[in-house]
Amino acid sequence: MDLAPHHDTLHRLTRTDPDPRVRHRADGLLLVARGLSLTKAAQVFGCARNSLRTWGTRFLAEGRDGLADRARRGCPPKLDATAREVLETALAESPLAYNYPVTTVYRALAAMDYRYRRPRHDLTHRQDAEAVASAKQVLAELQKRGLLPGLDSGLSTWMNVTSIPTPTWQRPGSGEDAR
Repeated sequence: MDLAPHHDTLHRLTRTDPDPRVRHRADGLLLVARGLSLTKAAQVFGCARNSLRTWGTRFLAEGRDGLADRARRGCPPKLDATAREVLETALAESPLAYNYPVTTVYRALAAMDYRYRRPRHDLTHRQDAEAVASAKQVLAELQKRGLLPGLDSGLSTWMNVTSIPTPTWQRPGSGEDAR
């Protein structure tokens, strides 16, 4: 396997590729491109000789894409299409609507491009708008006079009430994160 003509490409990949695995593999192949044998390069690099050979063969055949990770086999999905459809429908609503305080199907949801986040509670519907505006004016006036140094001008009125949670499972780019 002759990687010497590809020295510049491998060197560029080690410096600029966004994928750390591609940079790592290109670094190992760069040793071979500089003239080290597969055995010696594997010893210096700390990997198996067969790994270097595989990366080199794939790089020569496919270029940069040959150094990227391949799909791994793993177990087949346990949910069939119908079950995934039911789950998709259920996730459009809050899990609390189905009396599920916590969901336990993380991998299936991750495969469906959902991510988990904590519920965010919004109490603005419980606040008196006039009282909030009045309090903001008072705080602004006190800050102008120098009586409240270091405080933010924002005001949040907290009340001891039950809040309305937002859905916990959301696709990336949906909901308030998309703003």
